[in-house]
Amino acid sequence: MSLSPQFMEDLWVRRSFSAAGHTLLVYDYLLTFREEFIYIWNAPWTCVKILFLLSRYGNLIGQTAIRLEEAGLLAHNSQEFCQRFAIFTTCFMFVSTESIHILVLVRAWAIWGTRKRVANILGWSYVGYIIMLLAGSASNLHDHNTQFEFLDVIHVCTAKMPKYVWLIYVGSFILDTVLFVLTMRSLRIYSREFQQLYHSTLLHILFRDATMFFIASTFSNALTVTSWTAFGNNPKYFLGKGFATPLLSVVGQRLVLNLRGLQTRSYATRDLSREMDRQLQAFAEADSPGLDNVEEMEVVQE
Repeated sequence: MSLSPQFMEDLWVRRSFSAAGHTLLVYDYLLTFREEFIYIWNAPWTCVKILFLLSRYGNLIGQTAIRLEEAGLLAHNSQEFCQRFAIFTTCFMFVSTESIHILVLVRAWAIWGTRKRVANILGWSYVGYIIMLLAGSASNLHDHNTQFEFLDVIHVCTAKMPKYVWLIYVGSFILDTVLFVLTMRSLRIYSREFQQLYHSTLLHILFRDATMFFIASTFSNALTVTSWTAFGNNPKYFLGKGFATPLLSVVGQRLVLNLRGLQTRSYATRDLSREMDRQLQAFAEADSPGLDNVEEMEVVQE
């Protein structure tokens, strides 16, 4: 069966972006392995450490599987394999992107001392969003019995995207925007109220990394929506899974490692980790000063 030049060009673009995303993820892993060993593996075992390692190595394994499939090494002209692979990659993309949001939310907000109620609302919103995405996507892929075109020729799983599937990313964009706005507000307040506790270097890195993460997250959502709408009928619909997901993972992991690497108040690595984890316990303290009552503190000071 002869394939059109346009189809082959689209397939080449898809494979190139998938290769670039996987290469970026592996390259950043090699660059930051020393920081991971010092600031993560030497730290006490906490939920944040477990989340980080699951996200980091889960992304490496998942993107490697995608890269092998894109190289034509896994499909073997099997429609059944492609059905399962489509479910796997869809679920993997949603879990990967939203779990890194939860990790960043927990790690960053711990240092700013926000109250438990606000963190719970955002955290469970992301968890509920993940469950909704997984259930809807798995059901849709299973019920429609998607046929993968030209599998016997190209050995890559290519299909067509449902017409309105991109609407599921509206929720992600809203949650990301709310998180970013509240984060910037919190940083602005704490940079004014607690300069002695959190020095300018820490605040600068928090402002920088939070902004970069929001930009990367917005770009990831935009690229996924664009590829699913503009290229829904050709192989380039895969750009979100192959490139946007590893990019977001790299930025999120960098943010966490940068926070771990800060030697605030001359802490050693394990002491710094314990101090940050101690601040996590503030979530459970109803009387701890947080984002919701900072304004009350300002009124009292006046």
